[in-house]
Amino acid sequence: MKVPLIWLKDYIKINKNPREIAESFTYLGLMLDKIIDDKVLDLEHRMDRSDWLSITGCARDLAAFEGKEFINPSIEHPDGKPMNEESRIDVKIQCPELVNRFNTRVFKGIKVSDSPQWLKERLELYGIPSINNIVDITNFVMVEMGQPMHAQDIDKMQKKEIVIRRAKEGEEITTLLGQKLSLNNNQFVLTQNNIPTVLGGIVGTHLTSVDLNTKNIVLDAGNYDQVSIRKNSRELKIQNETVLRYDKYLHPHLAEMAMERATKLILELAGGEYFNNIDYYPKIIPLKKLSLRYSRIKMVSGIEIGQSRVEMILRTLGYKILNTTDKDISLEVPYFRTDVEVEDDLVADILRIGNYSNIPSTPIHNAPPKEITPPIYKFQEKLRDILLNLGMNEHITNPLLPKNNNDIKQIALENSFSSDRSALRTNIKDTLESVIDVYRKNKVKDIGIFEVGNIYTKEKEIKNIDSLKETSVLTAIYDNTELNEYEISNKLKSILSGIFSSLDIKDYVYVREGKNTVIYVNNNMDKERVGEIEYNSFSLHLEKLMDMANYPRVSHICTRIISKRTEDISLIVKLRQEIGPIYQLIKNYDKNILEVEVREVTIDENIKKDAKLVLIKIYYEGEFKEVKERMLAELKDKFNIEVRS
Repeated sequence: MKVPLIWLKDYIKINKNPREIAESFTYLGLMLDKIIDDKVLDLEHRMDRSDWLSITGCARDLAAFEGKEFINPSIEHPDGKPMNEESRIDVKIQCPELVNRFNTRVFKGIKVSDSPQWLKERLELYGIPSINNIVDITNFVMVEMGQPMHAQDIDKMQKKEIVIRRAKEGEEITTLLGQKLSLNNNQFVLTQNNIPTVLGGIVGTHLTSVDLNTKNIVLDAGNYDQVSIRKNSRELKIQNETVLRYDKYLHPHLAEMAMERATKLILELAGGEYFNNIDYYPKIIPLKKLSLRYSRIKMVSGIEIGQSRVEMILRTLGYKILNTTDKDISLEVPYFRTDVEVEDDLVADILRIGNYSNIPSTPIHNAPPKEITPPIYKFQEKLRDILLNLGMNEHITNPLLPKNNNDIKQIALENSFSSDRSALRTNIKDTLESVIDVYRKNKVKDIGIFEVGNIYTKEKEIKNIDSLKETSVLTAIYDNTELNEYEISNKLKSILSGIFSSLDIKDYVYVREGKNTVIYVNNNMDKERVGEIEYNSFSLHLEKLMDMANYPRVSHICTRIISKRTEDISLIVKLRQEIGPIYQLIKNYDKNILEVEVREVTIDENIKKDAKLVLIKIYYEGEFKEVKERMLAELKDKFNIEVRS
């Protein structure tokens, strides 16, 4: 959230410098990203606070923290004229499940012009270019109060109506930025004469946009289904200031307050007169009422906070005190605090404004609790560290995906929210691959990603709970647009080699089984299947791998490898010859061989027909010349290969 300081100081009189103000915001929970030209604070919004996406929301908390008065923006203006047949703009809602409130007001005889300097300056510091006074007012109120608004030129309408309906399959609109969108029935649109003029809650079009010739407008402030807008904006890949705010839960009362504020500004800056119009609000959502016990504050914080101090903080934050006793306070939660649900949310507000750093530290006299973290969680964290050190990026994907009737192991949900999230994944690659697409669209050439998570499988028939299995898995995918499949495979195997080296697992092998390549680790002379590998991905079953890992000795292994010497050998082998057995022979040939890496596999008809060139790097200690000669002789004899170097 960008907070221009000149705008912030419209609501709180404060003499601190930008760095000091940023420090206060940090105590409140808004972390500083950067200060822009000593004029704008770029704050990181980490909580589910819709009011922190408004300047007034940030200023209100800062005023309470600093013990200063919060100056509410003025909404006082002359009364409007009643709605009549001439002024009326019909509002029809054909998808009431998506529209909670739609507040409208008609303005006539306005003068559209450039905005005054104070308005331009605040918007431009925030990052929104000035268009004209009407458009600027809708943007100003959106940033000031957190409620998106929209104005349409009535004279550009073919029919004096706003009909909100679901979009038709394949229906197209062109946005204000010139982006052509093809819609589906999941989205909803604002229309007139059955022509879409706005993609609901997301973006408008030029069809009824306000320009310097506009005289009459209809202004709307809508409150829509949050989930719908979030899903549709992501599907259409549109992220703007409107979507940013509708992404949070907004109370319908905010639409009314924003309308009053915008009305005052329009009358002041554009003149004209206004007519009341339809305010669609079929189900009024009352403000939440809660009780706060003083004993709860002490229990959570360990300190006594006086009743007068508690009441002052709550009032400054906008809570309405309904009743007080010596034990508790009954209050009404303000409409802009949609994040407040339970008593402890109120306690958090009290302690946050009182400054968490003022809570005294008290040593614990008892013995520290026994370590109860399951070993698999520690092992997962170890693997995350290893892969990050290998240059991979971690992602967490949704384990829900569409039902696949051909997958007999898949577990379907009986009460899913949607058809595209109706079953649990049987492998992580299915959900992780979509991340690769995002990297490609952003033109990232070298992509290495992984996820540590669970997969879920069942037997053919679910007889009891034991028929369902939850397995901890690590899946990694590597892709590079400048490499071929062999080069990608080699890079992937080097990543896998790095994992096994860090876990001090030496005796592993790749075995072709039908169409799949399986990873085995020798464990006390028994081969244990620990995963599967494809040319660009691998999956490891972590509980099995954990039993074979010896990662407390990783530092020792790393020290040996750092002090190693290396030898490169090039082998020409038959095209269909598997590399795994060759790799295993080299790796286990002598105790002084520390590690073996298959660096490159190349197919080149100029080398030898129906053959491939394999480059192998060997890390070793001590003398290697005689060991190398014996080893190469055994490789030639056993695998009928040629040695290039």
